[in-house]
Amino acid sequence: MKIKKINIKSVEIFLNKKLKRNCISVGYDVAMHSTGIVRIRTTEDFLVIEDMVRIITPNDISQNDALDLFTEQLDTFKNKENEKPKINISIIEDCFFGQNVNTLKALARHSVLVYDRMKRISNITMILLPISARSKVGFVKSNKKIKRSMLKKEIMNFVSLALDTKIKDEHLADGCILALAGLIKE
Repeated sequence: MKIKKINIKSVEIFLNKKLKRNCISVGYDVAMHSTGIVRIRTTEDFLVIEDMVRIITPNDISQNDALDLFTEQLDTFKNKENEKPKINISIIEDCFFGQNVNTLKALARHSVLVYDRMKRISNITMILLPISARSKVGFVKSNKKIKRSMLKKEIMNFVSLALDTKIKDEHLADGCILALAGLIKE
């Protein structure tokens, strides 16, 4: 992904939130087959989207092979990060119970792997529920009945408007929400 630089005040106006300056935040939207990772850095005047990475694992391989492939790609990302300035805060999406216990178990495994791999390259590492991250950045869905695919479209649209860039991948959009949550001044 090409680096995107946005006037930080315009992002603050859109979010109606103050952002931390001179801070690096990485958001990890953890999923079994497509994990979105977004690195955002702020300066005094700009918010810079430095990296957007997707970790892909095919759904037609065994769980063990998928975990191995996932950790290999995670380690590649970590090695690249070790060459950059240290991350101030990493926000990892916490898994929540859906309809399927096996999915929950797999998500929990993946989240723990991300936490274990990334905690040493970040000053602060947190696990946060998606709804908490969305609330922190001021995202509100248009209707309480909005579910899965329509919700993801609304999130992608929100992130695209907030960051003045077209986000077409739901996992990267969620990664942006998590990274932004790490930048909100409390």
